[in-house]
Amino acid sequence: MGAIEHTIASLSTPPGEAGIAVIRVSGADALLILSKIFRTAGGASVAPGRWAHRKLYHGFIVSGGREALDEVVGAVMRGPDSYTGEDVVEISCHGSPLIVEAILELLFSNGAKAAEAGEFTKRAFLNGKMDLTQAEAVCDLIHARSELQRKVAQRQLEGALSRRINALADETVSLLGTVEASIDFAEEDIEPLDRTGAREGLNGQRRETEDLLAGSSFSRPFREGIRVAIAGPVNAGKSSIFNMIVGEQRAIVTEIPGTTRDVLREPVGIGGLLFLIQDTAGLREKAGDSIEAIGVELAKDTTTAADIVLFVIDGSEAPSADAASALKQLPRDRTIIVVNKIDLPAAFSDHDHHAWFPEFYSVRLSARTGEGTDILKARLLECACTDELSRIARERVVLNSRHIGLLQSARRQCATIIDLLERGEGLEILAVEIRELLQHYESMTGRKYSDDLLDSIFSRFCIGK
Repeated sequence: MGAIEHTIASLSTPPGEAGIAVIRVSGADALLILSKIFRTAGGASVAPGRWAHRKLYHGFIVSGGREALDEVVGAVMRGPDSYTGEDVVEISCHGSPLIVEAILELLFSNGAKAAEAGEFTKRAFLNGKMDLTQAEAVCDLIHARSELQRKVAQRQLEGALSRRINALADETVSLLGTVEASIDFAEEDIEPLDRTGAREGLNGQRRETEDLLAGSSFSRPFREGIRVAIAGPVNAGKSSIFNMIVGEQRAIVTEIPGTTRDVLREPVGIGGLLFLIQDTAGLREKAGDSIEAIGVELAKDTTTAADIVLFVIDGSEAPSADAASALKQLPRDRTIIVVNKIDLPAAFSDHDHHAWFPEFYSVRLSARTGEGTDILKARLLECACTDELSRIARERVVLNSRHIGLLQSARRQCATIIDLLERGEGLEILAVEIRELLQHYESMTGRKYSDDLLDSIFSRFCIGK
């Protein structure tokens, strides 16, 4: 992306009817455009040079210099002390889609262009207001659906990851400078490369990358949720339990066996964690038809990939052969047996239950009355290692897939350079490999970037951020 020449505008709050909508404008002409369309409560215009930094202005947006479109409050932030580093205006208007559209059309007719997805944050990055890891944290913060997600994104936005990667990049720049100086001034009276010291430094970098990667296995649960599969035989009440956890009637519930065919998924926040609850088809050896057979296979695949399995059985009936067969395939450490329908007369005692399902943790509940729901949610939090996840959210950096890939490459590159140093390879070869290591670090923070990389990252943002 070259020099930023045009001024952009877009709605920054969600579309639709609301009490207030905020329209954001950023760029060199933001204040000039505001002067053209804004009048104070007394009807006066404001010259572009008279807008004060970090001040709110009450007045009206006017069309053609006369007709008032809406009563608004305009917030002015002059660059470089603004989110984007440019002159920024935020217009708070009434949240009618008609009013928002009219003001945007007025902005566009006066020289602004419609902002692309993530373009405000892209400009903040290009203008040095944040690095690339912090920009990605903005996106994570917007999309956070649990308290822990929010905490992880906030730490990264504050620079927790940036500081560590920049330190590694600075060390690598220093090493590269030493190697290149040794090449350029080989005949001068300078100290040769200290290969032992270089190896020690790179071993330190490798340990640092390993420490950063130590929490990488938790990246998916933090960002996508802990996958919970509700499985079990037909008519055990799986869909009722799904609806109970989700808090609404998302799954069809009937007395007909095999009602659920596809996998239903719904994200739910429990105790500050995000869970992806998945309702699956009932497991039985002989499916009613070919469609149900496909559903059963999907259920098996979903259960295999799940982080936690809620295996539901009907407490008013003795466990079936299908249930016993399915349980043999499930891991005991991440499976909870849910004995449903405790509002009906029990078909077996606790003693029978422990004899049939040894080593499995169980919860008794009624999806119809809600009894036992809190116990089930508490057990889900225990299985999800809530304390461990909370500790990682406080103490570690949780990476996204791009960061993980770059750090894994950096770790391998450190090992390669250490091997070259030990084998006494020439300085020119070392310089090439050290530059590649530096590129991995700089790609993470955006010290070096390509337009394609920026397009890929910022396309995930919403319009107006």
